[in-house]
Amino acid sequence: MTASNAGFEERGDTEFLFDFDQYERMDQAGVFDDVSGHVELIEGKIIHMPPASLDHGEVTINVGAALKSAIRGLSSLSALKVFAGSTLKLGRYSAPDPDVLVARAPTGKYAEAGAAVLVVEISISSLGNDLTVKSRLYAKSGVPEYWVAEPEARRLTVFSQPRPDGSWGGTAVHEGEAAAVSPLFAPEVRIPLSELF
Repeated sequence: MTASNAGFEERGDTEFLFDFDQYERMDQAGVFDDVSGHVELIEGKIIHMPPASLDHGEVTINVGAALKSAIRGLSSLSALKVFAGSTLKLGRYSAPDPDVLVARAPTGKYAEAGAAVLVVEISISSLGNDLTVKSRLYAKSGVPEYWVAEPEARRLTVFSQPRPDGSWGGTAVHEGEAAAVSPLFAPEVRIPLSELF
């Protein structure tokens, strides 16, 4: 224990956790209007996310376009939609804004965890967080597939078989000029990594 937090345990201080309704009311009231970048609700905490770089924006568009093309090419997938930067409600205390989300068309204002078939995070400055905190969060929520795209390394890590404890049963890393990936919702589709990065 350091001098700066000495006595913390004795006082019994705890963090205040926000639920989604409180978070949404704060947003509507303009609490986050002056924040550069954006904020997300993660396990009851409001987390500041840095502004997106041009590389981040370009890869987000590329991934979204590739997935949209995959869906458009298969009539059996017509119920799926591709969203960029939209809020995904994961229970009462978490609402991240994944860079790309593939989900069944929501009936309300936000997509719910049960509607998601694929979540993609573009990792430039957020790799550690995407591979730990968000990976665990998406697995616990039962999202069937999670991709972490690293533009600088030109690498895509694919997580599948989510477990309630926040781990994944399957992990595959795709990299290299000839590499390609097939989303679980459309295993017959082959997306070259060169289309993403």
